[in-house]
Amino acid sequence: MTETLAVVTSISRDGTAVCTQGVNGICGSCTDRSSSCPEESSTPSKEPVVFSVPNSLNARINDVVRIGVPDSSIMISAVIAYLVPLLGLIAGAALFELIFKNDFAGIGGAFLGLTFGFCLAVILSRIFVKTIWAPRMVGILPAIPGCGTERKS
Repeated sequence: MTETLAVVTSISRDGTAVCTQGVNGICGSCTDRSSSCPEESSTPSKEPVVFSVPNSLNARINDVVRIGVPDSSIMISAVIAYLVPLLGLIAGAALFELIFKNDFAGIGGAFLGLTFGFCLAVILSRIFVKTIWAPRMVGILPAIPGCGTERKS
């Protein structure tokens, strides 16, 4: 499982937690990361990343949570992104070459097959984005005093 750290910024009525990955450290409130902040597994981006996850662990606002994506979903996304258009390209070229017996028809078939494969990859990604690719809440980290992650009562 590939994991990253985020801070719960709000919780909706349907049980979805809105999480933010900050620019500096986890929460983004520090101007420079101190030794008391937990290490983050990925390099921080320039803009905070905001995303929603199901609140399966009953996290509260300002909790630092571990968010995970299964490694199998990363492999499936690579197959969809690279292999589906490539197979479309090869199938289109072979089919048009077989039907028309012309090299230029094979080139056109390759282009049409690549386009079809790309469109199929987009459709599959839209289907899988809410199921196997959805991030999951894996754990809640203890609050660190002075880091802006204390629980508010």
